[in-house]
Amino acid sequence: MKKMKEVKFTVFLEANGLNKNDLPKPLVEKISIFWKLHKLFDAIQDSDRKELLEQLEQLDYEILGDIEEEYEDQLENNDRLEELMKSPLVKESLKKKVKAKIRTDQTIVQELVAMGRTKNIRKSELIDMGIKAKIERDVIIGNYILKRMSVFFHVYKIVSLKK
Repeated sequence: MKKMKEVKFTVFLEANGLNKNDLPKPLVEKISIFWKLHKLFDAIQDSDRKELLEQLEQLDYEILGDIEEEYEDQLENNDRLEELMKSPLVKESLKKKVKAKIRTDQTIVQELVAMGRTKNIRKSELIDMGIKAKIERDVIIGNYILKRMSVFFHVYKIVSLKK
């Protein structure tokens, strides 16, 4: 009988330096239920283990999704999101919601423009914000150009392509 490989939400908590006790109370209770079920795994008959394993994996993904939702603005190690979205255990409605929230280069530049932050933006800031495009002299991203302002410094301004 196969055993649960790894508990994904604990790996995620460790990778992001999060403490289980800092989570909202309902989530802490859900984690507690998970571990109670996990302890039962070795104690039950083989015929029931498969069903329990499926429930544990489902609960693991659910908890992981809840944690990501709670801390989505602060998380650093969110690169395994694509793997999670491929899982058949994740509901289609959640997949659509996540796709809508994924930040692309275009959405980052649009957010900067909406905030009125279009001048004196350092290359390191753009990278920290999540820009994935190779930032060179002039880079076209969507309806905007990241235009380098200085020869010696990597400082950019955002210029609209639409006139």
